[in-house]
Amino acid sequence: MIEIFKNPNYQFIALRYKAIIISLIVIGLGILSMILRGGPRYGIDFTGGAAITFSFEKDISAEEVRQALRQAGIQSYEVTHFGDQKHVLVRLQLAETNQNYLTPIQQQLDTMFAGNKYVIDQNDLVGPKIGTELREKALLALLFSMIGMIIYISVRFEAESFFGVLITLIFGLLVLAASSLRFVLNSDIWTIALILFSIVVVGYICLKFNFKYAVGAIAALIHDVMVTVGLFSIMDKEINLTIIAALLTIVGYSINDTIVIFDRIREEYPKERKRLSLPEVINNCINHTLSRTIITSLTVFFVVLVLLIFGGEVIRPFALALFIGVIAGTYSTIYIAAPVLIFWQERYGTGAEITRKVTA
Repeated sequence: MIEIFKNPNYQFIALRYKAIIISLIVIGLGILSMILRGGPRYGIDFTGGAAITFSFEKDISAEEVRQALRQAGIQSYEVTHFGDQKHVLVRLQLAETNQNYLTPIQQQLDTMFAGNKYVIDQNDLVGPKIGTELREKALLALLFSMIGMIIYISVRFEAESFFGVLITLIFGLLVLAASSLRFVLNSDIWTIALILFSIVVVGYICLKFNFKYAVGAIAALIHDVMVTVGLFSIMDKEINLTIIAALLTIVGYSINDTIVIFDRIREEYPKERKRLSLPEVINNCINHTLSRTIITSLTVFFVVLVLLIFGGEVIRPFALALFIGVIAGTYSTIYIAAPVLIFWQERYGTGAEITRKVTA
């Protein structure tokens, strides 16, 4: 394998506290932004509404379209160009599903721009109830992905805690079954309660069975998701189903890099534990895998960067989420997952536990 660094010896772990402070600041700013904005800026997939694509014969400014919408009596809307100045995307927030919302808009456009004919390329409508259900299913998808990662990491690295892994698996199945009750009970509180309850139970399981690797990996995944969502809020970007797909992709990408370093730690610590401390061993393992981490990250980074620069308006938000996620994922593997592993092992574990060999 190509090595970018020859015998690197960077002191990553020595900077872990400063790195964690930086992460907390970024996440804190994101949370503050969401509080001030009244939550994430959900797209019509989650709030309900309409997305209409217009193609005009001549160039038209976004402000001209906004003026037409105002005169048509539309209160909540967003107008953006895509491709060129002839193509306009209009997003409407609709409190109720109204099949006649398009008529006053067309009448106003016909009146104001009689010399600039247009066609409607696409008209998508999502009802408020469907939007709410999609939003809750998206949250549950993220929750299930986290539980799935806990099970996978625990089986891979901590198979000696078979009972704990079994309990986690059973709990995941119970959560899956319980999530279906939300649509029977038709209660928004049920989803929130289920997520909070899952966090408490999973935390207890990790503490009870000392799932140190799982705790480090999940901390990194939560970090990546919160950084991405927080920065989207700061940049006033909307969260829709496409972004949820990007977040799930980030979870899968981030865990892969974390597993590589955890594998090296599990191999090296039994050999070096008499000579080096756990933080020193982890720092060496990060240095040993640094070339692979950089090469893998740069490969994905450049592909996402091309999508971000040259992609259209539809794909660009997805590319932006991945762009942030790739950077956050590489960072969190070194400065979140590894430090959490050190903290958990020093606080709750014993030196022997991390040396147990399991079948990978």
